This record gives sequence, C-alpha cells and structure tokens, in this order.
Amino acid sequence: MISFATPPKTKVAPWKWWVVVLMLLATVVNYIDRQTLGSLATFIKADFHLNEEGYGTLEAVFGYSYAVFLIIAGFLADRWDLRWLYPGALLVWSIAGFATGFVDTILQLQICRAFLGAAEAFNWPVAIGVIRRIIPRESQAFANGLFNSGMTLGAVLTPILVLLLVGPHGEGWRRLFIIVGAVGSIWIILWLLGTRGEKAAEMSHATQAESLGTAHVPFSSVFALRAFWITMAVGVAVNMSWHFYRVWLPRHLVVDLRFDDRQLQYLLIGFYLAADIGSIAIGFLVRKLTQGGRSVERARKIVVMIAAGLCLVATPVVFSPGRAVMFPLYCIVGAGIMGVFAMFYTFVQDITPQHTSKCLGLAGATAWFINSQLHPLVGRFADTHSPAMGKFAPMILVAGILPMLAALFALTWHEKPESGAGSAPAGPAGT
Repeated sequence: MISFATPPKTKVAPWKWWVVVLMLLATVVNYIDRQTLGSLATFIKADFHLNEEGYGTLEAVFGYSYAVFLIIAGFLADRWDLRWLYPGALLVWSIAGFATGFVDTILQLQICRAFLGAAEAFNWPVAIGVIRRIIPRESQAFANGLFNSGMTLGAVLTPILVLLLVGPHGEGWRRLFIIVGAVGSIWIILWLLGTRGEKAAEMSHATQAESLGTAHVPFSSVFALRAFWITMAVGVAVNMSWHFYRVWLPRHLVVDLRFDDRQLQYLLIGFYLAADIGSIAIGFLVRKLTQGGRSVERARKIVVMIAAGLCLVATPVVFSPGRAVMFPLYCIVGAGIMGVFAMFYTFVQDITPQHTSKCLGLAGATAWFINSQLHPLVGRFADTHSPAMGKFAPMILVAGILPMLAALFALTWHEKPESGAGSAPAGPAGT
C-alpha cells in the first residue's frame, strides 16, 4: 500500500463543501431513481403482467448494466475531468428515469432500466474522485460520509414521494418517474454554476497523491496487493447483502408478512432511517476507538465485527415469529449492513489513492454481476415454492449472514504501527 506523510491541517474553502453537498443531492436523486421501481413493484408487475421471476429479470437488466459501467466509471473517474463527467452521467440517468414514465412495453421498460444502471454507476466512483481531488486528506472522511448519506436519504424519500404522488391502487405511478427524472436538470444547472472558473481548474488537477510527490503505481500492480483482495472480498459480500435487501425486502414484507402497499412505504422509511443511523453510528464508534489509543486498523476490525453481528439478528425468521417481531429486527440488520459498508469504503481508499475509483468499481461490479445472476432465480423460487418461513425469507436470511463473511475477511487486514509520518490515508467514511 502507498504511505503518506500526514499533511498539516488546512482550511477547506466553503465552495468545496458546497460541491460535497451537491454530490449528496446527486446521490439522493440517484437512489430515488433506483428505489422507485421497488416501491412500485406491485403496480408495475400488474401493469406489465410480470411474475416474481419477471420482476427479478427486470432488476437483473439494471444490475448487469450497472456492473459493466462501474468498471468503466472507475477507469474514467481516475483520468477524466470530473466537472463534466458527473453532470453528463446524471443527465443520462435523469433522461432514463423520465422516459420510464412513458413506457408501454416490457422491452421499453428494460431499455430504460439498462440506461439508468449504466449512468448511475458513475455516481460513487466520480464522487470519491472529486473528494480526493479537492478535499484535504484530514477532511476526506467527513466529506465522504456526508455525500454518501444521500444514499439512505434518497431511499427514505422514495416511499414518502410514493405516498404523496401515487394512489392506493397505483394511480399516477408513472408521474413519479417523470417528476424525479426532471429534478436532475435542476441539479446539473447548480453543479455547473457552482464549479466555474478556478474551481473547475482545481477539480481537473491530478490526484492529491500525485501532487504530494507519490510515485506513479501501475494499476496492474494492485492485483499483487493483499489489501486489494481483502477489500474485494469485503466489498462483494456487503454489496450482495445490501442489494438483496434493497430488492427483495419489499417483496418479503408484502408477500410473506402480509403488509399492504401503503404500509410498505412507511416500513421502508423506517428501514432506511435505521440504516442511515447505523452508518453514522458505526463511523462515530471508529473515531472514538482511535481517540482511545487503538490503531485505525484495530478499531476498524472491532467495529466491522460489531456491525456484522447486528446483521445476524434476523435469524429468528426461521421460526416465523410474526411481522411484529421481524420488522424491527430487519431495521437492525439494515443498520449493521450500512455499518459494514462504511468500513468497506475505508478499506478501498487505503489500497492506493491513484486507483481508488478503479478498485471501488471492480469490487462493486463483481457483486452486481453475481446479484444480477441471482435475482431471476430468487423470483423463480418465489413463484414455485412456498416454504413455511415465507417465499423470500430464505434469501433474506442468507443476505444477513453475508456481512459476517465480510467481517471475517476484514480481520485479515495487515496492522502496522501508527506514526505521524507514514500513516495510511484516511478512508472516505467511518474513520
């Protein structure tokens, strides 16, 4: 791994925090566009005559496209002018979301989801790249945590919008896609206005690692690093877990636990709020442990095990204890998964700063490829099986176990002595 001398603390210009806030808002729009399909699944399935396998295939189309373009986005984000790459991606995903409100056939819907996945894949690699370029290292953790909170905030806002704009029987579901898609154009204007002149020049500069005089590291050398493979294992496990919950928890709540679609929106608000709290709390706990004298690596290992342990509390689903018991447990699992996610971000940025976006893209793409293979199979299982615990409960159970595998991989991370000079760079969230 690359080591850095710890830079002196510097004041961050206000415009840079405005850029971070804009990226938070972009992440909110990103997740609303993504989550709208799941929140409206019952109505969309009815309109397009889809069974659960057909719905899983629809999610797979998005997933395959997202996975391919995560890799592309990682390479471009480490090389291109991010001031233009970011709004370009957001424009495409906004158009794809907007067009979804006008589709008439399942093929048209699949095409819109494919374009949405391709463009949305740029959000995290580009945002992390922007922060690496404009934010001093000692402030990167907070900046990354701030922008990434848009993920769960967007997931919370989605069911609220459904409650406000969609009727109890699905009336107006297309209108929601149109409105959310149109919002993206407002963000693009704010972004271009807020990043003009000298600000644009700074965003297009070389990475901080290069500006500090760090020697260029070929990307091929990353594959020889133990840290890369540990991070890949952690990233794949936690991504698979989160996206299983994102896609199939709503179906589990409606089909297995018998909540209606209006109740589902309130439940999703609670679930994603719990996930957001978990992410923040886990990051705070790492800071407290390091302030208490533990090394960053040791603090991360302790916290990632705690977060992964929270994900196991849903195992009582095996005994079908009822929805009053299970939903609060699922909220705890959501908090745990997002806590492990926060640790994943810190691991990926510790590999090498010159290839952070590439490494993030590869880990995420691997998980999305796997999940996209599995989504239609999950739907087929639900169409053809009715186990006592519920059609979707077995997959939810497995998804809760995956973060513990991620945590066990994280325990193998090399611990090095802490020192003022030569300390590893802070991760983007949770440190």
